[in-house]
Amino acid sequence: MKNLLTTIPQRGDLRHWADVEKILQACDSEDDFWTFSCRHYPRESGPGQACFMIHSGFIRGYFTVLEFTDTDVLRHGADQQNAEVISGKKVVLAVWRSIPPIAHTGFQGWRYTELQP
Repeated sequence: MKNLLTTIPQRGDLRHWADVEKILQACDSEDDFWTFSCRHYPRESGPGQACFMIHSGFIRGYFTVLEFTDTDVLRHGADQQNAEVISGKKVVLAVWRSIPPIAHTGFQGWRYTELQP
C-alpha cells in the first residue's frame, strides 16, 4: 500500500497556515476528522496509510487514512457555526502529526508518494 499526498486549498478560512494549523491539530480522533473529496478512490492506498498535506508551498504534516466513503459529511468553517453538506467520494483522515516543512508545489487532487512518517 502507498501513502498519499494532497493540497489544502488556500481559500476562505484556509488562507493562512496559522489558522489551518489550529484546525488540523483539532483533528485528533476518529470523531474529529478531516476529509478531502476525490473523483476516484486511490486504489493503491487504504486505511492505515499516511496522507501528507501541502499548504502554502510546503508539506506540513500528515494524517492517517481512516476510510474511503461516499456518505455525506458536514464540513464546518473556522467559526464552527455554519456547516455545509459535502457529498460524493471522500477520503476520511484523522490524527494530525506535524513535520518540519518540506518545500513542495501544491496541486489539485491527490498523488501517491514515497514519503514515510
